[in-house]
Amino acid sequence: MVIFLLVAGAASIFVFSDVEGRVRRMWVRSSLPLAQPYLVNQPDGKEPAPVQNFTEKESEPVPVVTDPQLSDSLVEDSDLTPALLESSQALPISQTPDVGSPSTDASSEPLPKQVNLAVPFTSQAPEGNWDQPYQDACEEASLLMVHAYYQGRSAGQIPADEAEAEMLKMVEFEEAFFGYFESTTAEQTAVLAEQFYGYGKNDVVENPTVEQIKRFIADGHPVVVPSAGRQLGNPYFRQPGPLYHMLVIKGYTKDGFITNDPGTKHGADYVYYFDVLMGAIHDWNGGDVENGKNVVLVVYPE
Repeated sequence: MVIFLLVAGAASIFVFSDVEGRVRRMWVRSSLPLAQPYLVNQPDGKEPAPVQNFTEKESEPVPVVTDPQLSDSLVEDSDLTPALLESSQALPISQTPDVGSPSTDASSEPLPKQVNLAVPFTSQAPEGNWDQPYQDACEEASLLMVHAYYQGRSAGQIPADEAEAEMLKMVEFEEAFFGYFESTTAEQTAVLAEQFYGYGKNDVVENPTVEQIKRFIADGHPVVVPSAGRQLGNPYFRQPGPLYHMLVIKGYTKDGFITNDPGTKHGADYVYYFDVLMGAIHDWNGGDVENGKNVVLVVYPE
């Protein structure tokens, strides 16, 4: 029994230590800014003005992940519980890397300290079925969430039956248009946004900076992010996590980016530290994801 306890204790220390870049997690108990809705049907036909002011509300504990463990599996909910997460080591945010150069047309106006867009959430497996096509439906789920936001839908959960039906329509469209639906690039997802939903203006931004992404959010535009999913270190993924994954950045706080991550039913308002998410941004690249381009997709309403 003593030997067993010693081995178990050593295993626990190993799992949650920071030796060799192992997973370090933080269960943040803080407030998120109040979600800001997209204002449709503007009387002058213009897009909504940039977000300026915020009213904070108390939220449920928001998981924040840093220094992820590289791993290898499907995107599914793990059996980790908040109690297990709370037992992990809390660490300070490391310095955000300066990726790329600032946008030449970026506004010189000061950025709000925090923003949270009211982007409705759905898991890529709305009914909890992780078989195909849902196993590879993170791109469709991400685009659906952005579309729902631009349609003026309230923040919250997109009904599972509605989300599933819409994603299946997208999958069917992609199979006819591309010949497949799995693992679409940022460019292909932009094409899907245009061809399926009619969004004619889409930007695939290379080497974005944290400030650029914040500017898109402050201007009322969610950001779709392709990523090397195993570098995200999300404790709700079935480890070691997906090779390729797509999610939506919908806001930011002083701690990191607020996301809707469809790879887990716990993905609404999931906060990733800036350096973790920026370091994980990679396009599909034919399956060599870790060497894929550093790009994000911004879809604009018309």
